[in-house]
Amino acid sequence: PHGRGKKIYPEGDVYEGEWKNGLRHGQGTLKWKDGSAYEGEYKDGKAHGKGITKYADGRVKYDGEWKEDKANGNGTCNFDDGCVYAGEWKDDKKHGQGNIKRPDGSVEYDGEWKDNLPDGNGTFNYKNGNVYTGEWRANKQHGKGVMTYANQDSYDGEWKEGFRDGTGTLKYHNGDVYVGEFGKGNMHGKGTYEYATGDILKSIGEWKEGKKVGLFDDIVRVRKQVYYDYDEVKSHAKVKREAPWDEDTDTEEGTTRRSKRRNVSLSPP
Repeated sequence: PHGRGKKIYPEGDVYEGEWKNGLRHGQGTLKWKDGSAYEGEYKDGKAHGKGITKYADGRVKYDGEWKEDKANGNGTCNFDDGCVYAGEWKDDKKHGQGNIKRPDGSVEYDGEWKDNLPDGNGTFNYKNGNVYTGEWRANKQHGKGVMTYANQDSYDGEWKEGFRDGTGTLKYHNGDVYVGEFGKGNMHGKGTYEYATGDILKSIGEWKEGKKVGLFDDIVRVRKQVYYDYDEVKSHAKVKREAPWDEDTDTEEGTTRRSKRRNVSLSPP
């Protein structure tokens, strides 16, 4: 065929449109046996240029650019589950910059894609209220990023394969702050924990799987004009405190020792 024409294929598919040297070429419509269809441009027998695919019920499935029978370039896809992706494509896969929306219209992810998965920089809005903005690799947080949790806690730092991993800052909604190393999502390695309220201002030391291990320095809030310096090894933690009491002899859990008195200001260190 050459020019305009209609062809019914043995399997029941029907093409009506332009032809060139026996191949679909130019504008045309191909209706498959199941009722779905492609309407748009062809080149050398393949969908190439701008075109639309439709479900059997007539709803638009994909509207955008094509290259050799595959979605390539910019386009919008309406998925069966009601989600909508608008952005760049490569070889029928989401690839490049784009966003996907849920059936209610809220944006689930907006950013870079690779081989159908979030990859690069982007923002993901989770159904539970968490929001992550940062780097991705193969659909997992990887690199530097910020997660704001639904309870208003937040983490700003390094990620590895979906976990807080590396160095970062974890801020709790009550005002407490941890700055240091993480591993597999937990405080792991060296770090400093600052308390928003209470006697202990800072805990400086090493953590393992979210728990204190090894030697620790606890810096205690100064409440009076005098304080005591002492070192105490207890429960595998070295505690260096500025004591808030004012006696020549102090007792803590049955341990009594003499300490050196020294004047200080009311301001914490």
